[in-house]
Amino acid sequence: MNSKTSTFKCDLCQDTSWVPGENGFERCKCFQRELVERRWRRFGITPSKVKKINEYETRTEITKLAKAKAVQYIRNFNSIRSTDENSLAFLGQHGAGKSHLIIGIGAALVNGEDFISVVYMPYIEVMQELKANAMDEENYLKIQSKYTTAELLIVDDLFKDKVKKGVLIGELKETDMKHIYPIINYRYINHLPTIYSSECDPDMLMDLDGALAGRILEPSSVVVFEKCKENDYRLRKFI
Repeated sequence: MNSKTSTFKCDLCQDTSWVPGENGFERCKCFQRELVERRWRRFGITPSKVKKINEYETRTEITKLAKAKAVQYIRNFNSIRSTDENSLAFLGQHGAGKSHLIIGIGAALVNGEDFISVVYMPYIEVMQELKANAMDEENYLKIQSKYTTAELLIVDDLFKDKVKKGVLIGELKETDMKHIYPIINYRYINHLPTIYSSECDPDMLMDLDGALAGRILEPSSVVVFEKCKENDYRLRKFI
């Protein structure tokens, strides 16, 4: 018997983007995956082309721990996602590859067999977007909802504008809290998994706002990179 080669990009939905579900037809995973990738590409990232976790170089005990935590998170995501401790935070030293790790985790879950709808949130860009739409309530809530209700949210470079060379240079203003607090608080209350990267260490987060810091740290497995040349990717070639 001759087998025919499929002409469909997705055999599951036969390129219709719809499949039978429990309550009628629902969107196929191929449609959901394309939507996620399109949102990532807005910020210059394509999930299928990012550096993988196994490409992360380890030279110190803390970088080895961080890589192990990233691998473990990917493997255990489905079993921990509904628990009270389902989040992850890579904090401290700039240039340590924190973004490499969290983006790598997100890409692995987007591209995996189970497919997780991962929303990527670069802190500075999204805060600018929210502030620019603050007077348009309908559009503002639509943008905000994308981050508050994401199946998994990745917050990259949290409070980047408040830190320079490992030292706090600014405080969280009322306008900052107005936009970021509802997102983090909603996810904390509803036990939604979130991955953070930030140049702030736990003490710096507490100095910025104790209540917000608690909502980040309490549900998270935390890895703190201490400031040293060995942890800085950009300086390794000179070491």
